[in-house]
Amino acid sequence: MARPCVHRRQLLWRGTGLLMAWPGIAAAADPAGPEAAAAACVQSTARLVRGERVDPGPAEGCGGSATPGVFQGASLAKPLVATLVLRRVLKGQLDLDRPLDALLPEGYAHRQNLFALREPPVLDPVPRDMLARITVRRLLSHTAGLPNWAEGRALRFAVEPGTRWVYSGEGYVLLQHLLLGLTGQTLQALAAQELFGPLGMADSAFRLTEQIRPALVAGRTASGQVRQLRFPHEIAAASLYTTAADYARFLAATLADRELLAQVTTSPVAVPEVPGVSWGLGWGLEQTPGRRALWQWGANPGFRSLAMAELESGNAVVALVAQDSGMDQAKALLRQALPGPHPALALKLVS
Repeated sequence: MARPCVHRRQLLWRGTGLLMAWPGIAAAADPAGPEAAAAACVQSTARLVRGERVDPGPAEGCGGSATPGVFQGASLAKPLVATLVLRRVLKGQLDLDRPLDALLPEGYAHRQNLFALREPPVLDPVPRDMLARITVRRLLSHTAGLPNWAEGRALRFAVEPGTRWVYSGEGYVLLQHLLLGLTGQTLQALAAQELFGPLGMADSAFRLTEQIRPALVAGRTASGQVRQLRFPHEIAAASLYTTAADYARFLAATLADRELLAQVTTSPVAVPEVPGVSWGLGWGLEQTPGRRALWQWGANPGFRSLAMAELESGNAVVALVAQDSGMDQAKALLRQALPGPHPALALKLVS
């Protein structure tokens, strides 16, 4: 298998340039502004029938528009990033088990204030002996030992790498850095070329673009205040803009790719909190009698999302809700579309 590494000059310039360009994302409310034409939308769904037909579901509060608007998918971004990584694994361009210190010879500068608005980046170099204990497989399956976010502090292990599942957004930002070095393309450019364009995901992006701006849905806090965070640059774990129908198209392509699915579902790791739930490479896995499913949830300020696809039937659902308190609504939409027990929804993080 080929074992590429990032060229030293290439990584230094591109990696630092990308980080320096990120003004970050406000953690506080950011009013939607006049361009949010679909701001009144509350929820949108889409179903995938037998892995082929995408059926847009009802959109609540969208004024009867056939296009309910562009939501923030939040962590629904992670399976897209995983797909870009696994395609390189399948092509022999990347080794799942090669330590990152070999793949990133210039190291990795972690940004401590990734979600700060208009602030210069605060960077800390990750020690090389730490990178030597991280692999692509561990990053994809949330077993690299990294915390979800290391805001305002240096990136260090939360638990011993490879010992147990710990959900990590930091791990997917690290995968984004790796993809940049391997391809020389930003995450938006790479996803547009390999996923959004070919799959007809015309209303999806990893950063705010002029094309999707007029259709933005404004999220709301529990008290009803408008909250619309804007992602000027890509954050692999959180910055996905999408529609329910677009994401259902991605689910259809995932279910149709048997080679990719084999990578995702082979040797999953247990999620200790909930029996019947494990994590593969890029996707959560739910196992109940006679049924297996891929799944992922998302939670950004003002937005909640769920996606699940049954491996055997090919049926799937995407639920996007523009409310901080919307996860219960998303769960209800999922259960309506895919009846039966869903132990994944008992995970405490899914809230």
